Amino acid sequence: MAVHRNNKRAALPAKLEAQKKRVRRAFQIAALVHRWNAKEFEVLLVTSRETRRWILPKGWPIDGKTAPATAEQEALEEAGIVGHAMKKPLGRYSAIKRIGETVLPCELEVYAIQFVKQKQKWKERGERSCVWLPAAVAADTVAEPELAEIIRNFAEDMQRSATISRSA
Repeated sequence: MAVHRNNKRAALPAKLEAQKKRVRRAFQIAALVHRWNAKEFEVLLVTSRETRRWILPKGWPIDGKTAPATAEQEALEEAGIVGHAMKKPLGRYSAIKRIGETVLPCELEVYAIQFVKQKQKWKERGERSCVWLPAAVAADTVAEPELAEIIRNFAEDMQRSATISRSA
């Protein structure tokens, strides 16, 4: 391999260059599944497989699917949820993604999914737990402050919309 002194980039071995490119931020799609239970606005949380933290269903973008369709797919696989995703994201938050011993920063885009039903069987049923929580409790339960803020803001918007609908 020829090394050119005036071109530092050419001096890097191909393997190191490939690793350097992979270190950028990871990107995932998250599903904020929600429903009204009587007059209470609730959010669904699931546990992560390894650390058992409470999180939103989430995953890598899926080739050939839009981001909202990916969010619906993740909700189905991780929690058995069938629902309808909003076309626009609620927001983004940062988190740390652990893959085995690898730790990398991850940016997550959140899509609201209106709950329709939960299936009896789904792909990751034995690997995760699911819980419906009032939105304020769900926001206090997740570890990421930016995600908590997204949940709180969305819940406030939904409460405001419900109040306007009832008074009309």
